[in-house]
Amino acid sequence: MPASPLEKILESVAKIVPADLAAILAMTPDRKLRVLAYAGALATPKLRELSIDLDQRPALRAALEKSQPTIMRSEPGEEIGEPDTYEGAVPLPGDHSCLVAPLRHEDELEGLLTVDVAVCRAFEPQQVAAIGALADVAARLIHEEQRADALSKDLDQLAIWRAGLKEDGDTGASLIGSSPAWLRVVERARLAAPTNATVLITGETGTGKEQVARAIHQWSLRAGGPFVALNCSAVVPELASSELFGHERGAFTGADRCREGRFALAEKGTLFLDEVADLPPGVQAQLLRVIQERVYERVGGAGTLLRADVRLIAATHKDLWQEVAEGRFREDLYFRLSTYPLHLPPLRERVGDIPLLASHLLKRIGKELGIPVPAISPAAIRLLEGRQWPGNVRELRNALERAAILAQGQTIQPKHFDFPGEDGRLARGKSGSARADDPDIPSGLNRLDTAIAAEVLRALREAGGKVAGPGGAAERLGVPPTTLHSLMKRLGLKRPREFRRAVPQA
Repeated sequence: MPASPLEKILESVAKIVPADLAAILAMTPDRKLRVLAYAGALATPKLRELSIDLDQRPALRAALEKSQPTIMRSEPGEEIGEPDTYEGAVPLPGDHSCLVAPLRHEDELEGLLTVDVAVCRAFEPQQVAAIGALADVAARLIHEEQRADALSKDLDQLAIWRAGLKEDGDTGASLIGSSPAWLRVVERARLAAPTNATVLITGETGTGKEQVARAIHQWSLRAGGPFVALNCSAVVPELASSELFGHERGAFTGADRCREGRFALAEKGTLFLDEVADLPPGVQAQLLRVIQERVYERVGGAGTLLRADVRLIAATHKDLWQEVAEGRFREDLYFRLSTYPLHLPPLRERVGDIPLLASHLLKRIGKELGIPVPAISPAAIRLLEGRQWPGNVRELRNALERAAILAQGQTIQPKHFDFPGEDGRLARGKSGSARADDPDIPSGLNRLDTAIAAEVLRALREAGGKVAGPGGAAERLGVPPTTLHSLMKRLGLKRPREFRRAVPQA
């Protein structure tokens, strides 16, 4: 792995003086120092765990108030009145040489560079001056990295804001309805909204859990703050802690800069954790701590606690109590999350809402496809009301979008709908095996790949040809869009031919 710019500065220090330990530290907003880079025979990963409080080290603080490097320790038996900077982490002898160079950029203290040599009187004036010049370079590097981190955070916030604008319209679709079952949901959501209570939303896939969470946020006292959503099932388990809580630079391979987690991005707003049952066990314990103590720490944060002023809403389509019983979910976390449970009924239990939902969704579909708002016939509505809707509102929208495309500006009729079977599967041969005669399945595939190809095509047809995005084939199959694209490429699959012209490439 190539050396970072700060590590190259430490390599230059080693050419000036034979340092047993050289380190570059950055100043945190709470006036503590954390190690960014280190080198030398006595260097140890334990340095990453240090958090040095300047308020408890007056001699070090005085050295940093100067504009030039300071030799803090050089003579035999010399005492400075406080512990060595790295005491407990690095076994430096009592008599050694220590040089401290403040890192300043435009009079702002960015951190410090320390150089320790395990002998006394190790520094010559010209060496001190050369190290001071390197300290100036390090200060500029740290300043630019902090600017880049701030820009990255701003871009994360902008992406969330834009995503919120994009998805707000779908909220209305999911909250439309006049059936008693749905009105109870809306009423319970309104009762919970003004409080800070943690809400657990349950229900089948496609019932609108995220949209209900957005509505609770918009009705709450936190409406002016951000709404941040994370699909826990889409996060790589090894990176789940970083996604939620953020990480420091160098916390793991590839962490080339500090990054805010979802809790920081949702500060003074609402954090929505979809499919919370899929969080790894270790992260479940961390989440429990945040709920109980309202504090967390970034990955690699060396014990630095951050406050969490966030309203938490969780959701899952799984039976969370069954997950507890089978040892996959913490019982104490379950009780913390389910302070205010809210169950969403499937669409088949609110059939009377289908005409209202269809009307609203068709208005949105017309706008998104750039076509006049499609009309729908009474016969088509009756057909929709007779469906079981295993995919719920999401499946209804996909069916309407596909029908609007096929209707080509005419009133949508029953013939414009092409549904899978009531059990959610496309038609299969009488033997129940995957249809090898499907013209969209490439020839020459073995039996297993043929079955996989049939499942991918089924998901694509259910999704109206969409690979990515809400309701897309990747979501239906439970895999990232990139994984599905790679699988389709390996199998030589394309979208079903009925969608290749009508739906643009996702």
